[in-house]
Amino acid sequence: MTTPTPNARHKRLNRSATYASVSVALTLMAAKFWAWSVTASVSVLSSLVDSTLDVLASAITFAAVWYAVTPADGEHRFGHGKAEGLAALVQSLVISGSGLFVCYEAILRFAEPRPVQAISTGFIVMVGSFLLTLALLAYQRYVVQATGSVAIAADAMHYKTDVLVNLGVALVLPLSVYTDLPILDPIAGLLIAGYILRGTWEIANKSLEILLDREIADEDRMRIREIAEAHPGVKGFHDLRTRSAGSVMFVQFHLELDPKLTLLATHQILDDVENKVRAAYPDCDIIVHPDPLGLPEERDPFEVL
Repeated sequence: MTTPTPNARHKRLNRSATYASVSVALTLMAAKFWAWSVTASVSVLSSLVDSTLDVLASAITFAAVWYAVTPADGEHRFGHGKAEGLAALVQSLVISGSGLFVCYEAILRFAEPRPVQAISTGFIVMVGSFLLTLALLAYQRYVVQATGSVAIAADAMHYKTDVLVNLGVALVLPLSVYTDLPILDPIAGLLIAGYILRGTWEIANKSLEILLDREIADEDRMRIREIAEAHPGVKGFHDLRTRSAGSVMFVQFHLELDPKLTLLATHQILDDVENKVRAAYPDCDIIVHPDPLGLPEERDPFEVL
């Protein structure tokens, strides 16, 4: 049995999302660098640093998605899907670095407050960044819902923070001037940095779930069991084990069958069950082991469903 890989539509969507992400990140980095050079704002700097690292993170996602959809080969029989989990973990480290750098810059600005310059320029750039990021995020959400790509989901996670970052900076710039409180600028930078650091936890946690072969969601495991037990030839079900790698899911379980069945009849039942599970989960690699009903054997001690 060959290991399934994401279908052609999934590949196309994932790759288009990486193209969009890299393009937007480069555009925002250039625009924010110009805005920071004329405003000297630490909050704009925080957003610039975030966008600069977005370029790196998006490039990592781009490479990981291209590698992850590569079909299984003789040296990687289970495919290359874990590249997405690794990319997401690297992204979490990159984003953490950006958050810590902005914290450092904000603390320095507390010690030496400076007024923000060219407010209108900074405001226009940040509003434009907000709208462009919002459009990218909407497309990424669509792709994740369609393909289940964890790398695109991780990429979308830090762009979610960007939406709030861009909006927050756009509001803080004029507010710090009109209230004559330049300290609002480093405060905003510090809050943004804290929010960035908080967002990295979910990305890192999801990537570690893939890299450490965490079970898929309980509702999916229950659905697989229900599909298998619905077959009239199945007398029992146990030892379900699952994991995921990118958008490919790996599933194995034991089915208890009538011990008087022929090998051919047993094979047909297993094929029927596999086909029904795969109809519900197209990108799924399945291994089914038949057991004769009533045969004593050691069961999986971790099975809870």
